[in-house]
Amino acid sequence: MPRVQPPAHALPVAVVGAGFLGRPLALALPRPVIAISRSGRTDTWPSGHVPTDIHLHALDLLHADPAAITDALAPARSLVICVAAGRTQDRRAVYLDGTERLLAACAGLPLARVVYTSSTSALPDRDGWVDDDDPARPDDPRGQVQRDAEDLVRARCQAAGWPWLILRLAGLHGPGRELFRLYRDDPDAEQPGDGMQATNLIHRDDALAACLAALALDARHSAVVNICDDDHRPRRSMFAALARAAGRPEPRWQHPAGPLRGKQVRNDRMKQLLGLHLQHPQHGPVTAP
Repeated sequence: MPRVQPPAHALPVAVVGAGFLGRPLALALPRPVIAISRSGRTDTWPSGHVPTDIHLHALDLLHADPAAITDALAPARSLVICVAAGRTQDRRAVYLDGTERLLAACAGLPLARVVYTSSTSALPDRDGWVDDDDPARPDDPRGQVQRDAEDLVRARCQAAGWPWLILRLAGLHGPGRELFRLYRDDPDAEQPGDGMQATNLIHRDDALAACLAALALDARHSAVVNICDDDHRPRRSMFAALARAAGRPEPRWQHPAGPLRGKQVRNDRMKQLLGLHLQHPQHGPVTAP
């Protein structure tokens, strides 16, 4: 199925955060494209080369001169923010302070669309189904940061008159980040708990399609959209499938299986508003590396 593309008046697109998702997104967009990454590394791009019509800027949103951010983004007519905090970075600083500085640098730009990639960790921590508009906040500090960042993006976009979409991505997997990484290195080690937590995942290619659909959406729509596949099998079942695919014994768990628990993220709005047809509605087929 061909991917939808942003309309001409929404081009060029600036992708802030040229990593696991942002890099293939930049490559999938009509050129020219503006791409920003903290390091500006080119060796992570295909063949270690950034196409000449993708203008890559090395900018750390927390420390760069605001004028440099403004200059880099000046040609942009749409903005996709898909930054991810590194292991040594303060999450609140990256997702709140960095996003605040970025959007301030965009002040005055006639943006046709702002897309912000958040996380399903921003949803409340409880058993059962949760939808896009659930007002409850998460208990986990990581999720609280994500929810605060969503509130920031919504407020700044509304004040500037920019149409916005917040895409709450489930756990990303795909090329270079295969599901097999979720399985413990030691197949003989006893796993903690009973493994009956529900899973909420999304393949990178489906997340990419969601970003493209969001950029193409009519400007009348601003919303929060959960981006998650249809498969919520418990971790216990997924680990067992991974083990079978690798020819390993199925993992042992500390406790016998209980009832399914944890949140299960609804994706109805993703399908209805974005018209997204999942390429990978299930976590599988699961293959060993």
